[in-house]
Amino acid sequence: MTSSHSKKFRIGFSADFCDDAGALIFPDIGLSLLDTIAGLSYEFIRGYRDEYTPEQLQDYDVLISLKPRITVGSLVGVERLCAIGRCGVGYDNVDLPACTANDIAVFITPGGVVRPVAESIVLFVLALSHNLIRKDRLVRQGGWTESTRPLGREPRERIVGTIGLGNIASAAIQLLKNFDVARFLAFDPYASEETAHRLGVELVGIDELLRESDYVLINCPLTPQTRGLIGKREFSLMKADSVLINTARGPIVNEQALVEALENKIIRGAALDVFEQEPVPADSPLMAMDNVILTSHSIAWTEELFRDMGRIDCEGALSIYRGEAPKNVVNREVLNRPGFLKKLENYRSLSEGSNR
Repeated sequence: MTSSHSKKFRIGFSADFCDDAGALIFPDIGLSLLDTIAGLSYEFIRGYRDEYTPEQLQDYDVLISLKPRITVGSLVGVERLCAIGRCGVGYDNVDLPACTANDIAVFITPGGVVRPVAESIVLFVLALSHNLIRKDRLVRQGGWTESTRPLGREPRERIVGTIGLGNIASAAIQLLKNFDVARFLAFDPYASEETAHRLGVELVGIDELLRESDYVLINCPLTPQTRGLIGKREFSLMKADSVLINTARGPIVNEQALVEALENKIIRGAALDVFEQEPVPADSPLMAMDNVILTSHSIAWTEELFRDMGRIDCEGALSIYRGEAPKNVVNREVLNRPGFLKKLENYRSLSEGSNR
């Protein structure tokens, strides 16, 4: 432990919590939990970069982060940092092995994400069902009569399939039950029959799910196994009047194959909050399609989402301050590493000393 730990416990927030003028974008991210702690300070890192540099991270005990990547290069010479709190449930922008090797715990905020993303999935289901975007554009273009002609297809009495049956998918299914969906299917090698039965979901193979479903929801994490999971072959199995909804991670779906499936009417439509490349290139064919809804990896961004995620991350930072491991650590092996345990021991001693 370096001598810098004799100073105040410091928390750094990534620059994208603020606008270009440095003002906080979100009304509540849990900062009130930190304001009353005398031995603690926090600040927002200046200057947004897609990838952190060591200079940005070296003086913090905990980093609370939105979008920037943490790589091997980000951590060169960074000895003080003990934990990284990711706002969200995804952590594909964090090099977990590098963090573990540097005795840094990475924790996420599942409790804050589930409801907003589940609601967003329902929003997409209904918007696609009722041709919301197409009708809106036609009305704005003066096509009032034309906008009345495309008929929608309700989720009532239809089949919803989810690839992944975790907390978000489970919450979305519970909400969609209110629309009298006929059947729910799920493909998830890790889901238990007990969980599926409790939710009223049938566990099936991915090919059966794609053939049967009117709505295909992507709810799995991005891993080496799921990258490119939905491609040309998978689209060829889907119904011509089915739609794809992806609020998980863009690279799970082969975007060129999706474009071809939409152009050739192999599927009816799609709603995408995530993409292979973000921001979406201006010349992407998706931009010109009336049967596609595009949002900027932010459809679930609500005041409540950031309030809950922020509080969870701040509570995790306070756990480190007290010399305790935070909840929801994803690189669990770090919890037994001597270097990480030594950091916690030093924080515990400092915290106990400041409370005497």
